[in-house]
Amino acid sequence: MKITRREFMVLTGATLASVALPLGGAAAESWRVPVLLYHDISNQYGDPYTISPSLFAAQMEWLYANGYRAVPVREAAAVKGNNERVVVITFDDGYATFIDYAYPLFRQYGFHSTIAVIGSHVGTFIKRDGRRAVLSWDEYRYLTADGLVEVACHTYDLHVFNRMKNASAAEVESDLGRFQQTVEKELGKRSRILAWPYGIYNRERIEAARRAGFTEILTSNEGYWGPSSRPDEIPRLNIGNRLDLISFNQYLGGK
Repeated sequence: MKITRREFMVLTGATLASVALPLGGAAAESWRVPVLLYHDISNQYGDPYTISPSLFAAQMEWLYANGYRAVPVREAAAVKGNNERVVVITFDDGYATFIDYAYPLFRQYGFHSTIAVIGSHVGTFIKRDGRRAVLSWDEYRYLTADGLVEVACHTYDLHVFNRMKNASAAEVESDLGRFQQTVEKELGKRSRILAWPYGIYNRERIEAARRAGFTEILTSNEGYWGPSSRPDEIPRLNIGNRLDLISFNQYLGGK
């Protein structure tokens, strides 16, 4: 019997859903939305923040075949108790591989996604196990044209661990303000969403971010967006090559 790849994903997805167990503690929430965190998509690197193109494609196909909608950050809380299968898909850093491997799939499936941009790195490289190209402003203009991609802030120039760790709240606010000025100049509007580099933040920095105009703030804290979550401290699930499709389903709560 011959079946298509999509039919195979549907069949295996149904099997996975029947055997997977929720992540510990997830059932305590009356509603929950997985906010997925990706970085780079590549076969060249093996770090925890990189996923292979084939596994990424399989995960997106699995979501689509199992009836998930990928929605903007601002819409995630609206699902509440309606039992709809919803995820939020986020990318940190803005690697150029997004336009090669992620965006074509998102257009095919109608998936929304959010890219947290390092303002000072746009159109250059990130030095992580080599020189990894990042997207340019021209590419962001192309990606945001159809409304499926939203640009978020990953700071303007604080994506260095010691610099981020030691920055004062005033320095953070100044940096975020510079990002807002830049993104407004390049894309025509300011950003609503911030993702903290390295997950480093405190309440003082959150207040600085709110003064800079950010209303949804993404963390690196492990967990789901649910009734106990704050919009300025949204938890996420870090995704990488460590998750095959069975583990991926379990990580999403076994829904």
